[in-house]
Amino acid sequence: LTHMQANIDDATPELLAHAINLLIKNGAIDAWVHPIVMKKGRPAHCLHCICRCETGNANAEYVDATQNAPTDDASAEYRLLNIMFRHTTTLGIRIQRNILRAALKRRFVEVQLPYRDNIREGKVDVKISSLNNGEVVSVKAEFDQCKVVSEESSIPLKIVSSAAERLAWDHHITP
Repeated sequence: LTHMQANIDDATPELLAHAINLLIKNGAIDAWVHPIVMKKGRPAHCLHCICRCETGNANAEYVDATQNAPTDDASAEYRLLNIMFRHTTTLGIRIQRNILRAALKRRFVEVQLPYRDNIREGKVDVKISSLNNGEVVSVKAEFDQCKVVSEESSIPLKIVSSAAERLAWDHHITP
């Protein structure tokens, strides 16, 4: 993985949210901001972006997108750097390549809720995450799907998501 980050002290929250959305839409595995304090005690944000490594495609130093662009219509890393420079106020981006990451095994199951009076007909995907030995450590209903069921069926979101997760535990996970 490649981790890119930039300290930004003069951007609005709306600008940062827009940049995060663009990064995700353009191939970032993840993008986020966290608050920091810069020199002279100035409050600021650090914009982070993680993408898959593409050896040999990104420039060691960024130059305007019209110069030195890779010929394969820009690697993911180059594309994301371009977004960070063009859509934020940063003047520089730190790049760390070959980042290792540990991740749980994941699988999705579909559960049928009793709330069928909605466009999803009560069907919700639930993500089940487990260790390599098969031990389940996380069960999480897909938020956007639960939200649709909740809004269209007039059932509180917390009830929809907990019902979906309970069904996944009961019908798709062996103790």
